[in-house]
Amino acid sequence: MKAILLALLLLAPIAVHAADNRETAGAPGAGVWGLDPKATSASLARSGWKFLAMSTLSWPDGRQAVVTLWNSKLGDFARCFDYFDASMKQAGGKCERSGTGL
Repeated sequence: MKAILLALLLLAPIAVHAADNRETAGAPGAGVWGLDPKATSASLARSGWKFLAMSTLSWPDGRQAVVTLWNSKLGDFARCFDYFDASMKQAGGKCERSGTGL
């Protein structure tokens, strides 16, 4: 039991480091999420991507984030993060893709 606990404690920093690198981990075709600087949730909708799901996040000061998940006709996935200030003006955003192309 102690050996398992020790192994988990030793591997935890590696797992955290690997998760931190997933956001921009190379080309979208590499099988991990990669930043697509040209994509927005609006451009994905106009390009025929299928909307799959949405979630929202709120901060106590009124800021909001909307996270959407998309699927292309080729089977690629995209997730977009759109940020809004307390007065619901868009304050930024980004999209990440996992797959081989638009």
